[in-house]
This record gives sequence, C-alpha cells and structure tokens, in this order.
Amino acid sequence: MLASSAVHEMSEPDCWRSLALSDLGRLAVVGPDGVDIFPVNYLAAGGAVVFRSAPGAKLAMLAGGADVAFEADGVEEPDRWSVVIHGRAQRLDADDEILASGILDLHPDAPREMNNFVRITPRRISGRRFRGDDRA
Repeated sequence: MLASSAVHEMSEPDCWRSLALSDLGRLAVVGPDGVDIFPVNYLAAGGAVVFRSAPGAKLAMLAGGADVAFEADGVEEPDRWSVVIHGRAQRLDADDEILASGILDLHPDAPREMNNFVRITPRRISGRRFRGDDRA
C-alpha cells in the first residue's frame, strides 16, 4: 500500500508478483502496417510470460521470433499497478517446453481453438504502482 499519491517504481520481483495476479494483458508487435496491439490471456511463470493463440495475423507477426512489448495492469486496493515487458516472443513447438510452461492450464476467454503457444522472454521489465483514488 502506498503512503502518498506519487508513482512508485516496482522492483522486478514485485512486477512478477503483480503479473501473477492477472491473466489479461496486451501484446504490442510490429507488423507490415506498423505497430498493432492484441489482447491476450497470459500466464506469468518461470521468468517469462506465455499465452495461447489461434492462427492469424498475430501469430504471423511473431513467426521466427519477434521483438515485442507486453503490458498488463490491475488493482490491489487501494493501489493500481502497470507492468511492461520488452522482450522476444517465440513460438513453443517442443512438447516438453509446452508442458513445462504451464500454458495448458490457461483457458483463454476467446471462444476459438488456440493451439499455438508463445513465450515472451524478457530483456527488460518495469512496473509502476500508484494510488487508485488520486485522479486529476
């Protein structure tokens, strides 16, 4: 809990703890028409973020590994938080990697078959925490 309305930088362990509280984030990736943002259900575990995807534009943009940004936010009353990861997204193809990631236990909100698995390996992670009731 914060003592003032200031924005506070979060430590890396606090970023991971907060990410584990949510399962919906946003993936930003550069495609042929510029930057696009996709909502994804995710799991934060083992120092990475993993998500499931159906075939389509998002998966095509990630082919061969892509530099991405990922953001998730949430509320821990009375505070709010936001965590941003910059890293590389790679499709998981090996059964042992998929099983070890825990992603099979994540069931996306979208009503589609999502049998492609992607891991974001962070290069940088940062987070901010601020009082939710201090609005300008």
